[in-house]
Amino acid sequence: MKIDVLYLSDCPNHAPVVEWIREILREYQLSEGITEIEVIDRAHAIELSFPGSPTVRINGEDVEPDFPKVTSHGLTCRTYVVGEKRRGVPDREWIREAIAKTSRRDSDEI
Repeated sequence: MKIDVLYLSDCPNHAPVVEWIREILREYQLSEGITEIEVIDRAHAIELSFPGSPTVRINGEDVEPDFPKVTSHGLTCRTYVVGEKRRGVPDREWIREAIAKTSRRDSDEI
């Protein structure tokens, strides 16, 4: 399982999201590491198809269900609609579900 957290250096939501991921990995007794990728400039954002900070991808897939196709990329904060509220972090359950689903899929392939 490959877990990437893409972020901007001044993003206040980066650290909490990484901690959530670590907690969820411990819950599932998984030792997979997290790759934290600091997006440094617009060219890097375009190269990574970066929709904003923080972005969590598991095996290359965004954790946001029904993630819309983004055609513009840049150095910006990302917001998520969770329930009916806009937040600066993805829903913790989205992360949990993505890890659980990927973990099951990985174990089925063994």
